[in-house]
Amino acid sequence: MHLSAPTQSWLERGRHLTINGQRIFVHERGELGSPAIIFIHGFPTSGYDWRETIDLLADRFRCIALDLPGFGLSDKPVAYSYSLFQQADVVEGLARALGVEAAHVVSHDMGTSVHTELLARKHESRLGFTLLTSTFLNGSILKSMAHLTDFQRMLETPSRLPEAMQMCAELLPQYVTGLKQLMARPQVVTDDDAVVMTELLAYNDGHRRLPHVYAYVRERYLMQDRWLGALSSENDPVQLVWALDDPVAVIEMGRALAELAPKARFTEIPGVGHFLPLESPGSVADAVERITTQLGAQS
Repeated sequence: MHLSAPTQSWLERGRHLTINGQRIFVHERGELGSPAIIFIHGFPTSGYDWRETIDLLADRFRCIALDLPGFGLSDKPVAYSYSLFQQADVVEGLARALGVEAAHVVSHDMGTSVHTELLARKHESRLGFTLLTSTFLNGSILKSMAHLTDFQRMLETPSRLPEAMQMCAELLPQYVTGLKQLMARPQVVTDDDAVVMTELLAYNDGHRRLPHVYAYVRERYLMQDRWLGALSSENDPVQLVWALDDPVAVIEMGRALAELAPKARFTEIPGVGHFLPLESPGSVADAVERITTQLGAQS
């Protein structure tokens, strides 16, 4: 597809790597010898969410943001399950391809479940890199507590999938408007951002893949014990950074997670909605600085 100048500029700031048979877009900044941070985005956005947080951290860290399969500028295959286990495999494969032996991990939304799977593998002594610290932003890990949008309910209801598929095929003109409805600070999305975000979704027919990708939500119910267990038993530094005004992954969910993971530091960010990395990148960068300092103080 033809890309606008802002999207082409974003493409040129990254590169594609083949990971587990999928062509994956990676945005990487910072010195190779610096401590690595892997950023895992959520649904239905991309690694573009992290660009301003990375701007604030790249002088001290090797920052790595990928587009998972089904998102952004990465492959969006039809014959693919988009399981969160497959997404975790891709994160591991990316670390291996980039020679990352140890990393801090920061996740948002759907990415928080990929992140907890990485923690579970760590506890099973089979994770392919050393996971140093974990920063979780708003994500519906406790799926039953989420306040779903009408669109999400449609995607979760098998009998409504034909309707959802038709809506997704026609989604592009309303896409960014829909995302802004989940924000407390929608003004942070510039006109250029709106163009890029829409084109990243449209790339490789990503809007038509949304019903395929969203099948991951069932795993959140089925794997809750595995993933919550990994989070609650993690001994290395963990923090939960929760936007107070998120209408989906509501603050009560963040507080409940904090009770289930008493060793984790819990921080509430007022005046911010669901898209914390977009609405308050400084809060995310500050949290990363805080947890990496905590790790240094412990060592």
